Amino acid sequence: YFQQREDLFSLFNVFGLGSTIVGVMLSTKQATQHGKKKVFMWGMAGTIVFTAAFLFIPRGGIVASFVVESLRQFAYGFTIPLLWAMMADVADYSEWKNHRRATAIVFSAIVFGLKAGLGFGGAISGWLLALHGYVPNADQSERALEGIRLTVSVYPAITFALTLVCLFFYRIDKQMEVKITDDLAARRRTFVTAEEALTSGVVAGVTP
Repeated sequence: YFQQREDLFSLFNVFGLGSTIVGVMLSTKQATQHGKKKVFMWGMAGTIVFTAAFLFIPRGGIVASFVVESLRQFAYGFTIPLLWAMMADVADYSEWKNHRRATAIVFSAIVFGLKAGLGFGGAISGWLLALHGYVPNADQSERALEGIRLTVSVYPAITFALTLVCLFFYRIDKQMEVKITDDLAARRRTFVTAEEALTSGVVAGVTP
């Protein structure tokens, strides 16, 4: 039905993107109050629920599709800015733990994982559709239509659920984040003080 009504498809995307923007705008305040990890997990849990909910929308459920997609994008919007902020937290944790700054390698490794995930994710979607008998530019069988429903609901919900499980092992909560920030600030003050003392000594040594 959406393919026959391009205007509805465009509006569907507008509602989804608008909800994402609202989630992004609210995420910073919530993360400040509750911590990035906790808010990210809330957003991911909501994304799982509303992604899986697409399986239960009947054919012709246009309003339900709009509502569920808006809620899904709203929940996912909370995770978008926090992901990049949490990358910086990982770099800080590495410096705090190993006494060496490795921001470039941390960000490059994570971004490589994101890019690889996008590539494999697109391929896996195609494989799943083919497995269910999807044929491009043709009327689809009931098995293929069921595969499409699963590919936009249950399968991605499973991958989001795996992400949520991984977050339980992510150690940087709000309390640790504060401790890391304070400890690194103290170290840097010590470095600055030592450098100033060394500089002052050199200057004093050459001053007539």
